Amino acid sequence: MATAVHDAADTGRDARRAELEDTARRLAARFEERGRQGYDKGEFVAENIRDLVDSGLTAVNVPRELGGFEADLEENTRLLRIIAGGCGSTAFTLAIHAVLTGSMRSDLSAAVRERMFGAVRDGAFVVGPFTDEGSGGNWVRPSTTARRTEDGFVLDGLKHFATGYDAATHLVLTAGLDDEHLEPPFNLAAFFVEKPASGIEVAAHWHGFALPMTGSHSLRLDSLPVAAEDSVFPDGLTPLFVMARQQWGHYCFAAVFLGLAERAYELALERTRGRSTTAVSDLARLPGIQFAVARMRSSLATMDALLTEYATRHVDPGEDLPAFVADTCVPKYYITNEAEHVVATAFEVIGGSGIRDGSRIGQIWRDVKAGPLLPFSNDMAREFIGKATLGISPVETPRWV
Repeated sequence: MATAVHDAADTGRDARRAELEDTARRLAARFEERGRQGYDKGEFVAENIRDLVDSGLTAVNVPRELGGFEADLEENTRLLRIIAGGCGSTAFTLAIHAVLTGSMRSDLSAAVRERMFGAVRDGAFVVGPFTDEGSGGNWVRPSTTARRTEDGFVLDGLKHFATGYDAATHLVLTAGLDDEHLEPPFNLAAFFVEKPASGIEVAAHWHGFALPMTGSHSLRLDSLPVAAEDSVFPDGLTPLFVMARQQWGHYCFAAVFLGLAERAYELALERTRGRSTTAVSDLARLPGIQFAVARMRSSLATMDALLTEYATRHVDPGEDLPAFVADTCVPKYYITNEAEHVVATAFEVIGGSGIRDGSRIGQIWRDVKAGPLLPFSNDMAREFIGKATLGISPVETPRWV
């Protein structure tokens, strides 16, 4: 009887997963069409985010006991790949929300957990601007400060890349506590707050060469009050929690750029089949086209296998946390760089028409350039991977990046 119940639960979950992926495909086609109109204008994907919320895709990480699907990391990456095929800006904006709602699910206090996921279940969209002025992508050493008050904290600082801020209902904000007994990075703190009406403002609007529709504004926090109960983790432990959930950022980001490469490959095939030039009647019969297609297909298969492997088997930190973080760098580093090669090859196969304004391959070519620049950057990823492989702690000094 127990086996039958378990099998029924698995069948129901499989059906729900398939339903979510079908929904993502329908939305991706809609997003791609919208992107033809809004990409070059840099219009924020607000309508797309509303569609994602209405479809339930933003709530997939809500825990089961709170009525949710509780998607695992691999399921999140699958959905992000599909959405990226339609719009890279939308997929990356969703990825930030997915990383926050997925990675924090098991670490929150009961009160914060219920507040966060109750809101997400009811349609909340969570944004986390972590890149600080002066410290860049080194999230565990923020320049934003958190000063203690009688009721909680006051935050001051400048944060960049607040992806999806215009659609946000809630924020996860990081800052460095001003406590003298807490040395960096152990003074790092994180707060979960409703999007405030005051104390925070857009300091610079986002205009980007790549992912231009993400609304990744710079935000100024000016004496922003947050309550004591808004603190997400115990004092001194936030950097350890961040490192222990680095896989969510690395794998979800990698999924977005793999999804872009997969769509570029599809476009190359669509453009090649049945196409002729003044030289040949069927471009698909040219050896150069065949070799390019073979290379892309092989690269995509490798990236798919790598991400699936890591998102299913490399998800728990274990006892060696720095080595685990280094391990999570592998798919992020490989996929974001290899995706660039696939997209460039697809662009060559498609040819000069890809240069035209509004071409989908042109959009993808621009968007994919952002992948290697996201934390962990190429240099930092190589240092972590190399040191861990050689038996050197990636966090000990001297550091090179």
